[in-house]
Amino acid sequence: MTRSHLQTTLGLLTSTLALSFAQAKPITYTFPAEFPTSEVYEVRIDDQPVQAYSTKKGSFLSFGMTGPAELTVTYQTPPAEVIIRPLSAGVKATLAGNTCTFTLPRPMNLSVEADGDLSHPLFIFANPELTNIPSKTDPKVKYFEAGKIHDAGEIILKDDETLYIEGGAVVRGVVRARNARNVAVRGAGIIDASTRKHKINMLVFRECENVLLENVFILDSFGWTVHLSGSENIKLSNTRVLAWRQNCDGLDIEYCKNVRADGCFWQTTDDCVAVKAIYPPGVTGIPFEEMINPETLGKHKVPRIVGDVVGDVLITNSVLSNAKGQTFEIGFELRVDKVSGVTFRNCDVIHGGVGFSIHNGDRAIIENMLLDDIRVEQANRLIDFTLGLSIYSDDCPGPYRRSNPKRKAVPKEHRPIQANNVYQWYVPAEQDLGKFEANRGLIRNITVRNMIVATPPRHNSIFSGYNTKHNISGITFDGLEIAGKKILSVEDSGMYLNHVKDIRFLPGK
Repeated sequence: MTRSHLQTTLGLLTSTLALSFAQAKPITYTFPAEFPTSEVYEVRIDDQPVQAYSTKKGSFLSFGMTGPAELTVTYQTPPAEVIIRPLSAGVKATLAGNTCTFTLPRPMNLSVEADGDLSHPLFIFANPELTNIPSKTDPKVKYFEAGKIHDAGEIILKDDETLYIEGGAVVRGVVRARNARNVAVRGAGIIDASTRKHKINMLVFRECENVLLENVFILDSFGWTVHLSGSENIKLSNTRVLAWRQNCDGLDIEYCKNVRADGCFWQTTDDCVAVKAIYPPGVTGIPFEEMINPETLGKHKVPRIVGDVVGDVLITNSVLSNAKGQTFEIGFELRVDKVSGVTFRNCDVIHGGVGFSIHNGDRAIIENMLLDDIRVEQANRLIDFTLGLSIYSDDCPGPYRRSNPKRKAVPKEHRPIQANNVYQWYVPAEQDLGKFEANRGLIRNITVRNMIVATPPRHNSIFSGYNTKHNISGITFDGLEIAGKKILSVEDSGMYLNHVKDIRFLPGK
């Protein structure tokens, strides 16, 4: 290519980019006037002022995009550093005094953090231009308009119904679907639990089939946020959760099959995503209210379905962040014979209590789990795979069982030597191990491939089985890197191993 041709090509490319910026307009949402605005941040998108909104644990900005967008954030005092996470998004801030400027090339979900202050970051929820918007007059659509706070109470979805929440609408209520087919929750508005005073799971889909959650934003849940129970064929796309109260799991996949979550963002205090198995489809005689209350989960024994398998779960292209719990968890409650085929691919953990955990407190065989192409920016502990008797187990001694309202703390002599939370496990005396063996399972055939950890975790990873028979086996690390160092042995990693066999380390790419 000649120099003149190169100049012409570069000129055309510059003109095209300039035109795309000129044509791209932010899609702003009309929020209720009484919804709390942020006093921490002033924001402009393509030089247009856009309102950020305030929560107890951060501010957020929610808008739509049709093309690249330039954002300018003004702080009350000049920051020394602004980091935009996940780092893999490649969005970098340019600082000038008390403002920072950055460009979003496409819709994405981000955490903008100034000077390492995690008490009040700015969350950016940049949505795609929404299409296939249902009619407000469709009898199968529960439609909530922008610019209003809707005190909706209990929203019940039945076969072929859609809950649609416009960007800028705020809905205060809970969502319930039981034995429903082809139901959806869509739209870029907010399901807001901030006024809720008692703990209850927010969006519950029990024994449902073909469920879609798309562009949903759930704020300040008190109890599990999205609870999928005994259901199958479920898709989550661009679902966002900001939560910080007790038991505020972002997504609980409980006794489900064929679940796909893509492009989601979970910022929670408790687990971001958890796979569980408590109540199989068809169980009768248990009050629904107790099946969806974090305080009474596991209170009732259920019949065993011999040979039953749950799983086929795929989480992709998502961002996870939490304070104390697990970013991705299989457990604790696993009252099924097998959990198989759980994959977590191309995701970012930006902050984590524990990055990845399997807490097998019941009889299940946990197998064929894949963690593939994962980036961990910060985690207190990278991995905790533990198999044993827990306070959530069906056969936990009554005084210590989690569902016992008068439960006691596990005595010191029955706590494990190593655990992320020693109070969640009950270790029988040596002579009593056999009494509880019948309800213990296995953890096997787990692959961790291409995992890059930016900073060394504060605590060692844990791999702990129950005994030689109920153990952990077939663990493969293929391309594990921590702080720039390839991990090629247990000694390199500093892992704690107990009743573990066949653990391998490969160099990866």
